[in-house]
Amino acid sequence: MNTLYKFIALVLTGASLSSCNSFLDRQPLAQVTTDSYFNSETNANAAVTGMYRTMTPSFGWGQTVITLPEFSARHIAHISSFPEYENFATHNVTVINPWTSNVWNSMYTTINAANNIIARVPNIPEDAISAGKRNQFIGEGKFIRALSYFFMVRAFGRVPLKLTATTEDENQAIPQSEPQAIYEQIVLDLTEAAEALPEAHANTEATKGRATKAAAQALLAKVYLYQAKYTNDYAKAAAAAKLIIDSDAFQLVTDYGSIWRTENTAESIFELQFDNQLPNTLASVSNNNPSMLFYIRDTTIGQLFDTTDIRRSFSVVPGIRVSSSGDTTSLDFMGKFPNFNPASQNLPIIRLAELYLIHAEAEARASGAVTASAFASLNAVLTRASVSRDMSEFTSVDSFVRFVQEEKEREMLFEGETWFDFCRTGLALEKYSTLRSEQYFVYPIPAAQLSLNGGLVQNPGYN
Repeated sequence: MNTLYKFIALVLTGASLSSCNSFLDRQPLAQVTTDSYFNSETNANAAVTGMYRTMTPSFGWGQTVITLPEFSARHIAHISSFPEYENFATHNVTVINPWTSNVWNSMYTTINAANNIIARVPNIPEDAISAGKRNQFIGEGKFIRALSYFFMVRAFGRVPLKLTATTEDENQAIPQSEPQAIYEQIVLDLTEAAEALPEAHANTEATKGRATKAAAQALLAKVYLYQAKYTNDYAKAAAAAKLIIDSDAFQLVTDYGSIWRTENTAESIFELQFDNQLPNTLASVSNNNPSMLFYIRDTTIGQLFDTTDIRRSFSVVPGIRVSSSGDTTSLDFMGKFPNFNPASQNLPIIRLAELYLIHAEAEARASGAVTASAFASLNAVLTRASVSRDMSEFTSVDSFVRFVQEEKEREMLFEGETWFDFCRTGLALEKYSTLRSEQYFVYPIPAAQLSLNGGLVQNPGYN
């Protein structure tokens, strides 16, 4: 069976979780069939829990989803300078690179988990599940499927748009869809998710990190910004972002570092949960300790910040690495993974500061001018960072948009966003001297997937 879509027992995971007290507690797997498993609200809830868990391994959001675009943005390096990592930094990724294959498989594992929930929860008997929970679980599945495809379309461009749960006997040769079609499906999923998801969940261990209506609406704003590359409709992104900003449901925290030192702050809209039992792999290998693998590439990263910018001292942490032979090397470390002993570091995936920056750019583009509203959104982020700018400095929409993008790099450093954002507007060609063509804005389709799925065509520029 094609490993790209192989059903790796989401519901098997879920079966063992039905008695868990904590949302991400881990228990041994049990053997059940998919059809017999989705028969109650309890089991459906456990399957949704299992879906979130598929996001946490190191090949997914637990490391690779962040590190690959951070290498491409030339923000980080690996202590051993492995070619399979450095090829991202030099924009020379090969079709046999193991990390594109790893993240591809991880994303489709999560997509298939979501597809199973979307397909099977509607068929649970009415007397076995409440209408509210049925809608919620389906909404969570659509939100996670949209989030996963959003990564895939930005990372690989044309990818298979699989919307049904995989079965053992189906044809796995699924053709790629164009980015426009993928974005349309993402928008549909998020629109329907926003209608189905609750405003909030009960404040318990079992509900931390679960998607809400606001999470779907916030991700939709970001998706609209990227989709505007094809539609040139920035008004939708501006309106969706403003909806979240004006809701007052979230606030920029005063202490920038607290976003990562603590969990689920007032700024966090959707945050992937890790704990002592389900550790964050990236946090465990990106700090000044014997397990360190990833560090900040060079001193130019610290130079991105103004001298008054409070984000620099938190984001860029000076340190000294001591090798096994006793040699010492001065290195800077990523400050956004401070909870590494144990590696219980949560991962904020969507937070309010990004919505302010999305609104700033989209509002200026939609209005054809640097409006007071667009500048106010930018200035909210700048003020929190103790950086001062005046609206009169921006004499054109283009100069304003570029500044917003560069501000987003500073604000979201080491969060896996800069590379995709610079590619979205073409700024990447100016920023990275080794990037030869916009063909390399996307990574190659993994060679293994080309072999497994005869319907795939390699991205232009890759052999």
